Amino acid sequence: MASLARVMAVAAVAGILSTATALPSYASGGLSCRYTQILWVGGFSADLTIYNHTATTINGWAAFWTFPAATRVMNTWNGSITQGTLYDATAQNSSFNGVIQPGASAALGWTATATATEVPVDIIVNGIHCPVS
Repeated sequence: MASLARVMAVAAVAGILSTATALPSYASGGLSCRYTQILWVGGFSADLTIYNHTATTINGWAAFWTFPAATRVMNTWNGSITQGTLYDATAQNSSFNGVIQPGASAALGWTATATATEVPVDIIVNGIHCPVS
């Protein structure tokens, strides 16, 4: 599993997160994520939904996580995913789902090949740990 520092370092290298970018901070419990997947032999499709439980609008989001096993993302929808390695994933919103109003959510999905398909537990959204439900 990647530590928060490693995930943030990957994000910085990917050019998604920098010290010049002010990211909103959310109180504990301000964000939550739902990760769902459909499995098949050798791969899966997955959706990540980000919920905004704060009173503040999120204007643009980036999510980072580590796959427990080597995973190659093949196709995405409602966002984009880049990979520095077969274990790291960096996702960004599309132009139409970057704003998440208070009480609302946004989602992206993808298909991937992988030898194992455990759910990542280190999802970080805009620099904040996003608990998976």
